[in-house]
Amino acid sequence: MNVISNVEDYKEVLNKINNNFIQNFYVINSEEFFFHNDFNFHIKKIIPEELKGMNQYVFFGNESNVDEIIMCAKKFPMMGDKQLIIVKDGNKIFKNLKKLISTIQSIPKSTVLVFNLSGTKIDPKKEEINILSNHGVVYDFKKIYENKISGWIKYLGERLGFNLDHKVSELIKERTGINLSKINLELEKINVNIIDGNIDNEVVFEHFGINNDFNLFELQNEIGKKNFSKVFKISNYFTNNSSYSIQQILATLHRYFSNIFKIQSLNTDNPNVISKSLGINYYFVNDYINASKKFSIKEVVKIIRILNKYDLKSKGINFEGNSDLLINQLIAEIKN
Repeated sequence: MNVISNVEDYKEVLNKINNNFIQNFYVINSEEFFFHNDFNFHIKKIIPEELKGMNQYVFFGNESNVDEIIMCAKKFPMMGDKQLIIVKDGNKIFKNLKKLISTIQSIPKSTVLVFNLSGTKIDPKKEEINILSNHGVVYDFKKIYENKISGWIKYLGERLGFNLDHKVSELIKERTGINLSKINLELEKINVNIIDGNIDNEVVFEHFGINNDFNLFELQNEIGKKNFSKVFKISNYFTNNSSYSIQQILATLHRYFSNIFKIQSLNTDNPNVISKSLGINYYFVNDYINASKKFSIKEVVKIIRILNKYDLKSKGINFEGNSDLLINQLIAEIKN
């Protein structure tokens, strides 16, 4: 079983397909729909457009059974070298793994069978999984965590010809969260709507509605520098323009100061050690190190408590009124 958790591993998965190193059996297991859609998009290229009607089949696990899938898999392609069978939502079918295993050797080499599973638990030590791995590849795509998503954004941009820097990737993450399918869709929209193919940061900012000066990334950085004159300008902008909810701001600042606290606890200024230990993008580590020197541990603990208090207020606990007005109050307490 192949566990895929980073961009480089995923590039290698697609490189094998694009260079025609095709297996006869694939299991694509992931909670993230992006991996299913993207893998299927690339694997479909092995069937020429003019032959897709004859040699490409799609089954849905909730509407099909293992017998009809096996029957189809045993056929030979018409007028081509390969036939492709894609099983979507295959969790129910996959439970009948023993029956699939018992017939897999009778499936011709010209068949490429792809099972898409939605985050099922696969035991790599299970005998059936080992047999499947001998006939093909089992890919287990792990959940992408927030501290890794910027690298994925940069990669998805590069596939479309965008040269996104780390800061822009972080800002896109603010707008999209960690949903790779949504991120990819939004980047594809930009690509379609740009006539001259010149994609720069300003185009990306405009599409995602990002203000280059007034965003969460700048807010945390200016707080980290204790530049509160700029911090209040940003918080006023948020209050008047509803750019970010108080919940988004609190979540961002809580992660930021939690990381500062962890850096102070590590007692090292080595950027490599900090990046690997905390999962902070190496590009931003020095900003965190500098902030950890601006604030004492006592101050950081106090700020985290303030953020927890305002989290309760934002949920209506010990507070009645417009939660957007909490933003400036929060910054004032952090400053003091």
